[in-house]
Amino acid sequence: MLFQNKNRRSYIERFIVMLLAALFTVYLVSCSQEQKGPPKPKARPTVSADTTQATKTKIDIHNAMAVIETDKGAIEVEFFADVAPKTVENFLKNARLEYYNHATFHRVEPGKLIQAGSRFPTEDTIAIETSDHEPVRGILAMAKAEGATVADATQFFICLDTIILDSDYTLFGQVTSGLDVIDNIAVGDQIMTVKVREKG
Repeated sequence: MLFQNKNRRSYIERFIVMLLAALFTVYLVSCSQEQKGPPKPKARPTVSADTTQATKTKIDIHNAMAVIETDKGAIEVEFFADVAPKTVENFLKNARLEYYNHATFHRVEPGKLIQAGSRFPTEDTIAIETSDHEPVRGILAMAKAEGATVADATQFFICLDTIILDSDYTLFGQVTSGLDVIDNIAVGDQIMTVKVREKG
């Protein structure tokens, strides 16, 4: 009887030890998971401003036009991309980057021209692209400093009538709608936006 009691006690002790070991293992696993914490959410991929702008530049320059919204009305423009591709591309880029938004017409010569440019000061220049186009009413041209052999990269003017230019200029587009608007532009009038879109 004594032998049976010892065996029984030994069996109970082994069972208790195994149970405690199992509980301790569960405790360790639980602590390990708590220390790790929940998985961190992955950051969402972001689209840079440069990527967005690049997406907007897919319009073929030969099929592009622009609408210059001023506080006097809208001026619609088409471009001479066949003879001034770099200049047209540069103007469209400036428009997409909103360089002309809220800029003012700072130069007006009645019966000759109106001039505006980026509201951000810049000394950037662009090569002159000559062509057979004449500086007649409604023509867009890039401005330049007197005697310069390159054009300003953001300053442009619109001819109010046929004018005489003293040297080579890049004539890169023409007004197709809004000639009455350009006639009414005065110094200080504002460009609200320049929107680029496909013709038609």
